[in-house]
Amino acid sequence: MSKENVILIDYDAPDDWEFHKAIEKATGDKWRVYKAVSNENHGGVLQKLIRYAKYFLVPMKIAKDHKNYNKVLAWQQFYGLILAFYFRMFHVQNAPEIVVLTFIYKPKKSFVGKVYDKFMRYIVTSGYIKYFVVFSESEKKRYADYFDAPEARFVFETLGYEDKTQEVPICNPDNIYLAAGRSNRDYKFLVDAWSKRKEHLKIICDTLSLKSVPDNIEILADCHDNDFFRELAKCKAVIVPLEDTHISSGQLVIIQAMMYGKPVVVTENDTVKDYVDAGSTGLIIKKTEKDLSAAIAALSNETYYKEMSADERRQYENKFSVYAMGTAIGKLLN
Repeated sequence: MSKENVILIDYDAPDDWEFHKAIEKATGDKWRVYKAVSNENHGGVLQKLIRYAKYFLVPMKIAKDHKNYNKVLAWQQFYGLILAFYFRMFHVQNAPEIVVLTFIYKPKKSFVGKVYDKFMRYIVTSGYIKYFVVFSESEKKRYADYFDAPEARFVFETLGYEDKTQEVPICNPDNIYLAAGRSNRDYKFLVDAWSKRKEHLKIICDTLSLKSVPDNIEILADCHDNDFFRELAKCKAVIVPLEDTHISSGQLVIIQAMMYGKPVVVTENDTVKDYVDAGSTGLIIKKTEKDLSAAIAALSNETYYKEMSADERRQYENKFSVYAMGTAIGKLLN
C-alpha cells in the first residue's frame, strides 16, 4: 500500500481549492485534503473546550495511522504541533514528514503560560517537524533564538487567500469603515480614538465584549463567511489596530482588504511591512489618534484613494492569492 500526502485544515475549503491545485502542481504528487473544522467555536467555555479537544483528537487519528502517510502539511498549526508531540512521546520511528503552516507563538507569564511554554519547547525541539512556516521575515530569527533551534527550520512565506470577489462582488464604497479579526487587536485604542470622529465604524469580532460603545460604532459579533465579505465589499477602508508590535498578526484581514481594493490603515508591527507597501497599498501609522486622523484625511482625496485601491488589487493578484501561496509551499515540500 502506497503512502499518501495529506493537508490538515480546520475549515471547509471548497472542493476545487486553488491552494490544493497549486500544491499538487508544484510537487507533482497527489495530496488529500483532510477537513477537520475547529475554527467555528470561539464563544463560551464549552465551545473552547470542544475546539481544544479537536486539536488533540485529529492528530491522534493521524498518529495512530502514521504508517499510511508520507508527508503531513498542517494548515492549522496545532494539528501539526500536537502530531509531533505524539510522535515524540511515543518515540515513533519512520514518522511522516511534518510541515507546520501559520506558526505563531506568544509567551505568557502565568503559571499556565509557563506550562504551555514547556509543552511548545518539547514539540519544537522534537525533530519531527521539518519546517515551521511563518508569515513575516522578522519571526524567523526571533523564534530560532527563543527556542534555541536552527533558523533554517523557520521559513518565511507570504500568506494567501482565495479570491471571493466573484462570489461577493466588489461594489462602490459607503462612507463606513471596517475593523475585523480577533488576534492581537487593540480595539480599546480604536474605540477610544473613533469616539471623537463622525464617521461610522463597524467592528467584526465574535470575542469582543465592551460595556458601552459610541453611537458611531457598531459591533458585529455574528458576522462570518459571506456576510463578512459583504461588509468588506461595501466599506470605504479597513482599520487594523494591532496590540503587540512583535506578534505576527493582521495579515489575513489586510489581504482580504486588498482583494477588494479597500485601503488599509494598520498600526506599526514587525509583520505588516512584509504585506503593505506604505503609501501605495496601504498606510502604516503610529498607534496614535493624531496619526489615525491623518490617515483618514489622506483617504478623503479621491484620486489617491482610487490609485491605492487599484494598486492593492494588483498586489493581491500577483502576490497574495492562495494559488501563489500554494505554489511557494509546494516548492518547499519538494
